[in-house]
Amino acid sequence: MIRNYFAIAFRQLWKNQLFSAVNIIGLTVGLAVSTFIALYVWHEFHYDRFEPFSDRTYRIMSIMKYGDQDVTFTGLQEAFGREVKQQIPEVEEVVRISDGDAILQSDQNHQFNEEHIGFADAATLSVFGLRVLQGDVKTALREPGRIVLTRQLAEKYFGTQNPIGKTMIYDKHFPLTVSAVLDELPTNSVIQFNALVSLHTMPSLGAQQQDLYKGQGFLSTYLVLHQGASASAVEKKLETIKSGIHFVGMSAKFFLEALPTLHLDSRNTSKSVRQSLYILMTIALVILVLAVINYISLTTARATKRAREVGIRKAIGGQRSELIGQFFMESFLTTTLAFLLSLVLLQALFPWANHTLDLHMDKRVLTQAPYLGLMLALWLGCSLLSGSYPALLLSGFRPALVLKGAIGWRQSGVGVRRVFTTVQFTASIGLLICSLVLYAQMRFLRTKNLGINRAQVVAIHIDGEMVPQFSGLRDAIRQWAGTGNVAVSNSALFTNRIAIMFINAEKNKKQLMVNVLTVDKPFFDMMGVRWQYRPPGWEVGPVTKDLIVYNQTLIKEAGIKGNPLQQPAPLKDQPADGITTDFHLRSLHGAVSPMKLTVVSDTNRSMLAKGGYLLVKLNPNTDVSKSLDQLKTLYNHSQPTAPFDYYFLDEAYDKLYSRETRLMQLFNGFTILTLLVACLGLLGLMTFSVEVRTKEIGVRKVLGASVSGIVILLSKDFLKLVLISILIASPIAWYAMNKWLQDFAYKISIEWWVFALAGGLATGIALLTVSFQSVKAALANPVKSLRND
Repeated sequence: MIRNYFAIAFRQLWKNQLFSAVNIIGLTVGLAVSTFIALYVWHEFHYDRFEPFSDRTYRIMSIMKYGDQDVTFTGLQEAFGREVKQQIPEVEEVVRISDGDAILQSDQNHQFNEEHIGFADAATLSVFGLRVLQGDVKTALREPGRIVLTRQLAEKYFGTQNPIGKTMIYDKHFPLTVSAVLDELPTNSVIQFNALVSLHTMPSLGAQQQDLYKGQGFLSTYLVLHQGASASAVEKKLETIKSGIHFVGMSAKFFLEALPTLHLDSRNTSKSVRQSLYILMTIALVILVLAVINYISLTTARATKRAREVGIRKAIGGQRSELIGQFFMESFLTTTLAFLLSLVLLQALFPWANHTLDLHMDKRVLTQAPYLGLMLALWLGCSLLSGSYPALLLSGFRPALVLKGAIGWRQSGVGVRRVFTTVQFTASIGLLICSLVLYAQMRFLRTKNLGINRAQVVAIHIDGEMVPQFSGLRDAIRQWAGTGNVAVSNSALFTNRIAIMFINAEKNKKQLMVNVLTVDKPFFDMMGVRWQYRPPGWEVGPVTKDLIVYNQTLIKEAGIKGNPLQQPAPLKDQPADGITTDFHLRSLHGAVSPMKLTVVSDTNRSMLAKGGYLLVKLNPNTDVSKSLDQLKTLYNHSQPTAPFDYYFLDEAYDKLYSRETRLMQLFNGFTILTLLVACLGLLGLMTFSVEVRTKEIGVRKVLGASVSGIVILLSKDFLKLVLISILIASPIAWYAMNKWLQDFAYKISIEWWVFALAGGLATGIALLTVSFQSVKAALANPVKSLRND
């Protein structure tokens, strides 16, 4: 019997190749896309579950109140971790790790400025369950002067050679011994680095690292508690760790965050991250449901073609259960083909989608049990869902009516398909509205006047040891780019590396969190920063002494009214020499922060002791790649102490909205998919309508009906469904996007044209879809349709 079912099912698929292809393609895309989203969401919700002590590993965070806001810190002083290990018996192990940049060198041909080079305790590798390919996990970071590399970094510097025991130069002067090579780090972990240096090496790496080691909060500190220990009890005991700790203020409070919660539920993590995952889960479900609905619509649209078959089989003794089994077999075969194709599609497109959307998802998830279980569940679920309604509908036809050709509109399930089509277009129009709002907001963010120019500005990193070469390099670049197109900054603009100072305002004693930046005089004209109150004598000549400049927000927060240059200092012993209008150096998620700029007269002395950035504005019509080559040549001629390293300000600014950009790309792709599926469903419904009304159309044409009149007659009912979808989708999409926009201090208003444009596009696409079948039916010869009666 099953063999017979399979043979008939395969025959039906082959006989109706167009509908079979549409069904299989729709289910293939739905399964592949839904699985990809589900994998990504699963990946995000399962951060740091693989570590051997993940259930009792916690990160310490400190929280301090400044003015009206609570400020959290993950960085703690080195001494704090030592004191915790000694004073709190519930703590089994303390692991500390930092992140930073460093210049690494293995030989003359391999010297690079590397990101994510950290310092860590000896127990780091074993506590976090990191797999060591070469070396000993227990001793790799135990001794000073040891460095552990990831496999990618080891291959970059040593190729296929065994790097264990080889020497690398850290920060141009300090030799380190490679003690271990790690396998690729799991992507679903907050612990990410390219190399780790043993923490006790820091005091021997120069004065700057020694000062950092002794007096600043730079270490993320993790505690592994003993079995049964209470995290809340440990939190209370952390309050007693005060002696010898200088970085954390006496008012600081501490709390513990479980390792598996850091990615999504940390106090430092925006709530929008988890909301975005819920949105993606909903979209995955919607796409899968629409694919199944599309299958049902197209299958039932062919009901009239199968009606006589059902009638004859019932008339000769066929049971309804047998017919249900037959139709379920057809659904099973279609879904199985789609399932197999979706596996191939997902495997083929996974690297491309992962890279394009910047999802940082490891391809190893495609071989793990959750992926295989998910695909199996989707396969069985789709087979049952897509086959159930057609099987029950088609097997329920009454043979006497069917053989007379009296099957009715209601009997063929058109009412359910109307609901299905409405649901499909509601989802499509809703996603289309969301895509338009996302695009409008991202366009607003990228085109908004920030009060500072970022276009065509390249920032070249200047190493702290290049003070002797700096003047000559700057002069050479000024001659190449023009005097007014070169400036200097001590910090990387549009990054999280801009220093912050916590201080009380002099007048109102309000606690302020102030962004601190050191620049030279050309910075203001070149970067387009405007003055509210220009420093006296600014236009006369060069700056002869260091000037202190504040932005408008700091003056306002400090409670100063009128001309600040004629009033007492806003901050203690720091009188204002000038006031700029507000400009943004961070994302527009938040308002402009109070800012203090120090304008120096001697950039070598005041700025470059710890490094800085040479800002070069390129000509808008220049060839960027050639300009970078020329800048690199000028840089190398200065006999630099570090490799040529640069970034563009506009690219750094765009990275501030990487999460929103990724969400917009996902919405755009999903909108196209849902519109495609909805149109296929509408095509199926239109096909069915034309089939059951063939004779009616023939009679109308014989009686003189025009082609346009018949097209309007066939199309108007379906356009009503689209209009209903617009009315349902618009308020839902408005609510969702209005809530999303609340995360931005600067945002667009959702205008009426967004809904009009989305509705117009959906209506136009629907018209094109239904016109294909309606025009074909209207142009058909009425004699042929009436002859079949």
